[in-house]
Amino acid sequence: MNVKFLTKIEELLGPFSAKLRKHPNLTFVVFGLLLCLVALLPHLGLMNFGTMSIIAYITIYAVTALGLNILLGFSGLISLGTAGFVGAGALGTAVFIEMGLPFELAVVLVLTISGSIGALIGLFSLKVEGIYLAIATLFVGEILRQIYTQVPIFGGNSIQIDGGIKLLGFIELSQIFKEQRSMLFVLLVIIMVLMMIAMNNIIKSKTGRALLAMSRSEHAAQAMGISLLKYRLTAFVLATLFATVGGIMYAMYFQTIPTTSWSLDLSLFIIAMVVVGGFKSIYGTFLGAFIIHGIPNLILKDLLGDISYIFSGVLIILVIIFYPNGFVYIWVDIKKGYSKLKNRLQKDVTTDGK
Repeated sequence: MNVKFLTKIEELLGPFSAKLRKHPNLTFVVFGLLLCLVALLPHLGLMNFGTMSIIAYITIYAVTALGLNILLGFSGLISLGTAGFVGAGALGTAVFIEMGLPFELAVVLVLTISGSIGALIGLFSLKVEGIYLAIATLFVGEILRQIYTQVPIFGGNSIQIDGGIKLLGFIELSQIFKEQRSMLFVLLVIIMVLMMIAMNNIIKSKTGRALLAMSRSEHAAQAMGISLLKYRLTAFVLATLFATVGGIMYAMYFQTIPTTSWSLDLSLFIIAMVVVGGFKSIYGTFLGAFIIHGIPNLILKDLLGDISYIFSGVLIILVIIFYPNGFVYIWVDIKKGYSKLKNRLQKDVTTDGK
């Protein structure tokens, strides 16, 4: 490797990277297009469908973690009831479809109900803070879990969406057929990219600036005319909607939805993704989902067996020590290392020239 080689790479990538920096939403589209290629790999014999399902989980968790990042990263709030709303999205969609409602109407109803519950939690959050808010959201999640497991309408241990989902009334997609399973994966990626773009627009808007101000100092935010009621409601509604969309994605792809999986363990799992991936980072949530769920299932499970998830706990500790804002910020160190390497090579060239 020499300085001419590095300079040539910069010249080739420079215009493209500049365009992406100018249009950040375009980077999400490019990322989504690359991820869509995964849907082709099982048909080429380069990957099995089980591996594609693990990556599907990662996209679902990434969307859910985006919502939690609005609370943890941008608003300075906490929720331990995220799993309950993921379950609401998955089970609610399945129940409404089994009742004969169109898929699109089922999605609208589920989002409306979840958003309303999120607004109520936002109102309640004005009265409590810190650990008390965490406990309150924990009990909301537990109440939802009990409803899923005890109310007969949710069908016992699981709900099956018979015949798959029907988009626009005529496009039928089922997990049974491999080609349709790949189409469902592409649909998940499209939804994830749209949610990333929505998140990016939110955090760069007046709402995002208000949430950041509120997270740093509520008293200072109020002094600047920011309504705590309005933006706490906004934060919790957005977080619950993102979590619910994650549940809808689960129902779309897997089409068999368990009633017992939406517990505190899953909520903590998603918090770990935000912490490991990176606060206030959109790509960090995907990275966190990949590290916490992808690496143990794709790599470590074959090497370490059932103890692979110990890796998640150890990694959280290491990230908190070395990257307290999230592992995504290792990119800053990589850029610094690249700059040092380039400067060192330039010095060597100058010295040789003399």
